[in-house]
Amino acid sequence: MEFNDKKVLAVCLNPTFQETLVFDRIIEGEVNRAVDKALRASGKGVNVARVLNGLGVPAANFTHLGGNRVKEFEILAEFAGVKLVYFPAMSPIRTCTTLINLSNGKITECVEEADPVGERANASAIALFDKVIDHFAAVVLSGTKAPGYDSDLYPYMVRTAKAKGLLTIADIKGEDLKNCLKEGPDVIKPNLSEFVATFMPGRVALETVDTEEFKADTEKMMREIYSEYGTKSVISRGGAPTWTFDGEVFSEIPVPPADVKNTIGCGDAMTAGMTKGLLEGKPLAEAALEGMKRASENAEQLFH
Repeated sequence: MEFNDKKVLAVCLNPTFQETLVFDRIIEGEVNRAVDKALRASGKGVNVARVLNGLGVPAANFTHLGGNRVKEFEILAEFAGVKLVYFPAMSPIRTCTTLINLSNGKITECVEEADPVGERANASAIALFDKVIDHFAAVVLSGTKAPGYDSDLYPYMVRTAKAKGLLTIADIKGEDLKNCLKEGPDVIKPNLSEFVATFMPGRVALETVDTEEFKADTEKMMREIYSEYGTKSVISRGGAPTWTFDGEVFSEIPVPPADVKNTIGCGDAMTAGMTKGLLEGKPLAEAALEGMKRASENAEQLFH
C-alpha cells in the first residue's frame, strides 16, 4: 500500500453514496422530476480528504466498505481525487439523498442510517490504523461511527496519534467526543447543536435560530475543556459567527459571504481548511477563518 507521503488521515467510519437531486420546484405528495442530478462517494472523511487534496494537502480517507457497491465507491472516490484506506465490513454502503428546490432555495437532506459493521470490524480498524498511521502528520476524526464499533475505538486512535506527535482534530459529538477528550486531542470542532447536546443536557440549540443565548455557557465550557484536557475548541454555528478558544482568547469569527446553492458538506470543508491552517502553524482563530472560507466556497457549489 503506497501513500506518497500523505499528510492527513481523515477517519470516518460511516461511508455513504451522496445522491443530489435538483428540482425546479418540489410539490409534496406529487411526482417531482429532477432537472439535474449527481452521485458522489461521500461521508465526512471523503469530504475532508477531497477538500484537503484540492488545497494541495495530501490526504486519504480511512473507512470500512461492504456490500455489492464497493467497486463503484472506489471509482467515484478516485474521480474525486480521494485515496481510500479501507477494510471490509458487513455493513453495506448506505445512500444519503439531498433534494434542492430551486424555487425557494430550500435544501432537504434525507439520511439513511448504517447497518452494523460486524464483530470483526473493530479489530480490523485497529490493525489497519496501526499499519498506516506512520505515513501521516495529522488525524482528523469526523462523524458518527456506524453501529458495531467499540466505544474505545476513537479514543484509541487519538491516543495513538498523540503518542506519535501527530496533530489530532475531533469533529465528533456525544459519547465519542467525551471519551476522546480524555486523550487530549489538539482541537475539537463540533457545531453548536452538537456541543450543546453533548455538554448541556436538557438544552437544545437549533442552527436556524439565534444562538447567542448559549454564548456565555459555551465559552465557560470551552475554557473548562482546555483547563482539564489541554484541548482547544472551534464551535461552528451555521450562518452565525464561529466561536473559538485557543487556551487564552475566546474569539468570534464572522462567516464570509457566499452565494449559497448547497450547504451539504460545509462543515467538512471547514474542517479541511482549518486543518491545513493548523498544519501551517497558524493560530487557531486564523485557521478557523481559513476553514470558514472553504465552507463558503463549498456552499456556492451545487454539486460537491
